[in-house]
Amino acid sequence: MKHRGPDYTGTHFHSKPFIQPDGTPVFVASGHQRLAILDLCERSNQPFRRADSTLVFNGEIYNFQQLRTEIPTSGAEFTTNGDTEVLFYGLGWKGLDFIQNANGMWAFTYFDEERMRVLACRDRHGKKPLFYYADDDHVIFSSTVAAIHRYLGTRPQLDPDFTDSYLAHGWAFPGSNEHTHWRGIRQVPSGHYLDFDLAAWSLRLDRYYDIEEAAKMPAPDDAGLLELMKDAVQARLTSDRKVGLLLSGGIDSTIILSTLYAMGLHDGVHCFIGETGRSEDALYARRCVEKLGIEATVIDLDYGKQTFDRVLAMCRHHEKPFPFVGSSIAMAEMFEQIALRDVRVVLDGTGGDEIFGGYWGRYFPSAVREAIFNRDDAWLEGIRENCPDVRSVIAREKLRLATKGVLGSQRFKAWKQRNSPAKRLLGLNRAQIEPNDPLATMKAGFAATSLRDVMPGGQLGEWIWHNDRNSMMWGIEGRSPLLDYRLVPFMSNGYAMKFHNQWNKYQLRRLFDALTPLPTQWRQQKQGFRWNSKAFVSDNSARILETIATSVYLNGRYDIPTYVNRASRNRKVLLSGITPRLFCIAGLESELGVAPS
Repeated sequence: MKHRGPDYTGTHFHSKPFIQPDGTPVFVASGHQRLAILDLCERSNQPFRRADSTLVFNGEIYNFQQLRTEIPTSGAEFTTNGDTEVLFYGLGWKGLDFIQNANGMWAFTYFDEERMRVLACRDRHGKKPLFYYADDDHVIFSSTVAAIHRYLGTRPQLDPDFTDSYLAHGWAFPGSNEHTHWRGIRQVPSGHYLDFDLAAWSLRLDRYYDIEEAAKMPAPDDAGLLELMKDAVQARLTSDRKVGLLLSGGIDSTIILSTLYAMGLHDGVHCFIGETGRSEDALYARRCVEKLGIEATVIDLDYGKQTFDRVLAMCRHHEKPFPFVGSSIAMAEMFEQIALRDVRVVLDGTGGDEIFGGYWGRYFPSAVREAIFNRDDAWLEGIRENCPDVRSVIAREKLRLATKGVLGSQRFKAWKQRNSPAKRLLGLNRAQIEPNDPLATMKAGFAATSLRDVMPGGQLGEWIWHNDRNSMMWGIEGRSPLLDYRLVPFMSNGYAMKFHNQWNKYQLRRLFDALTPLPTQWRQQKQGFRWNSKAFVSDNSARILETIATSVYLNGRYDIPTYVNRASRNRKVLLSGITPRLFCIAGLESELGVAPS
């Protein structure tokens, strides 16, 4: 795991075993790869031990200085200037209650040697990964799946249901519970903790943060949002290393820039702009920095000859199937270039779409559905008058309501699946292969729809996974101000605060006026990183098909020889969406040593 923490390797092996009541010895060891962000001295290296407790901690507690003042001095002798020691003494003082007021992201294990108990905990949104394996002889916690299998001397096994769903639909969202896409490997879900009793050899999973309940809390007014935004951004500048900002040309990243400039903090943050030459995003990002008179580094993303090897590297670091979209493929290259400039902390706009109502195609239909049900003619008329291109959405939702969901019936979905020659060829046209996306079959109101996407198992977890793996493969920590847990109540504001006339994220757009107006404020539609997956497949067809053809796992489940033969002779089959997905599975096999089906 050195790529996740290149600055220091720390291990601790307890010299004496811990004895269970029946006399069975239990041996304990801890290891940590450090990415030094706060208090760069060796005194903050981990595993962090004092007296009879050991902490292994991945992440950051942004308000650690405030929390430090609350810890009784009688039980703490502070010797560092970082957050690790604060978390250590806070857990010893109040246990899990200490993190209720912690603002940050984390995955940690805290071993109380006297009580023979391990507390394993993951942050509210699951920004930091935390996997575990348990049987009669071992309990292992890790930030990566590969490390667990390396220790056990075993090969990872993909869950075949996940494989089928990914190949059929193109997505493999992280699970909503303990289960993962790997057999035998479980996860601590976001907002949960796991209590491991070494004496009884028992594990108990429980939740400490309920995002559904948090979303029901009344949201502050615009003035309150302004203050929260300022504090969320400023808190994430806490660092003893260089800080950067991914400036995409959309609302989410430029509201962070607007906040930085309004507070006079922009000089301490370097902006990075990704240029693909295929959209206007970089143009808008440039306009923003030019208006403010600040410098930015433009990184040309050419998706050149290295892309094939980079995708394989992504397979190794992502440790799960991923969609072949520009927002993921491009970021792996972006972080590689940023790391060369020794920037180890990077801010991004993750969470803005989910919290403040982005995604016209994903959330807007549910807003229309709710408005129709509520007979909110004024809101619908405003949409019709100012945004003609969404009239088809309104018409479709009216039809869906009028026909009681016929378009979402199993018969219609089965027909869509069978209508793909590539899926039929691999036997992926079976109606029972349900999509992993929780919104694919969900026909609820706006609030329930957007909430489902931020809960474990939703799309937000997928993007968080991408951000963490793409940044940490280059030893960079990603921080997301818009995922500050205090902003969650703004999800409950309703569709009218999210979509207004031709604007999405309307409440967030209005905030620019109180900060620093930028050219992106009333930009109607961000385009995102453009990446032509068909061009990638076409340019690398020989290597891609060879990788697929030699996959033992794929050949054990599907008729791969026939598919490769057809793809070699039929360009339509080659450039179908199935080919890059097969390549991703084969890439996981070659990079992680996936066991045959």
